[in-house]
Amino acid sequence: MNNFGRVVEIQTGTRTFSNQNYTMEFTVPFDNDLLPNESEIKIYNLSDSTLAEIKLDNTLIINAGYEGNAGMILQGYISRIKTAWSGVDKITTIHVLDSDKLSDRKLEDITYAEDTLASIILKEMAEQLGLPVAQFVLNQDVKYAGGYTASGEVTEIIKKIAADCGTSAYINKGHLYIRNLREGEDDIFELSQDTGLIGMPEPLDEENFSGMSLKSQLQHRITTASVIRLVSRQKEATLHIRKGSHKMSSSDFVTEMEGIYP
Repeated sequence: MNNFGRVVEIQTGTRTFSNQNYTMEFTVPFDNDLLPNESEIKIYNLSDSTLAEIKLDNTLIINAGYEGNAGMILQGYISRIKTAWSGVDKITTIHVLDSDKLSDRKLEDITYAEDTLASIILKEMAEQLGLPVAQFVLNQDVKYAGGYTASGEVTEIIKKIAADCGTSAYINKGHLYIRNLREGEDDIFELSQDTGLIGMPEPLDEENFSGMSLKSQLQHRITTASVIRLVSRQKEATLHIRKGSHKMSSSDFVTEMEGIYP
């Protein structure tokens, strides 16, 4: 892999913007929680007629990578648009949320009977949230012996019940995932200097986990819960990705990530 052959396509409405025709930048974050992630995209020197076709609440998709190895890194909804001049350049900044606004989806005292399983409640809460469910695998299906009352923001209810089950709940590319980051049948991506590893991996130690911080050339296959087989002169390890971002600027075309050990 090298810095040649970069491919970026931004699609919204009926328009497609390619890095072959436009100067562009972006930062696309991903993580393992239920708060919608906000991506920032900049496209330079769009005409007024083209700008009129970029509209709030429209779906926006970014496909990025290298020739023969590109894929989707973002699917979301345009939340803000701003155009301003910087010297001779007219820069349009587009903010994109990777899901609908979810904080206004609330419930009042839905009561579940004694011995109700967490899986039953979670599936009903997922329906209330309204996002497609990509994966649903609980580490432990807890039984609420005294029953359960669901009240408040749906995302908070899902977060609490998933935690009771020792399971993560997060949103990625407009889909809901309820699963353990360390388990599943995810494809393993070997990351080495030959496949895009940049620099030296850095150790990562926090209260509840340890792992590595990594940087690679932009790789669309890496996102939340991806499994990385790190091969470097300093370290060889298997890592489960918990968060990171894809970035493009005049100098960078990279994926930065944090991975935790199994």
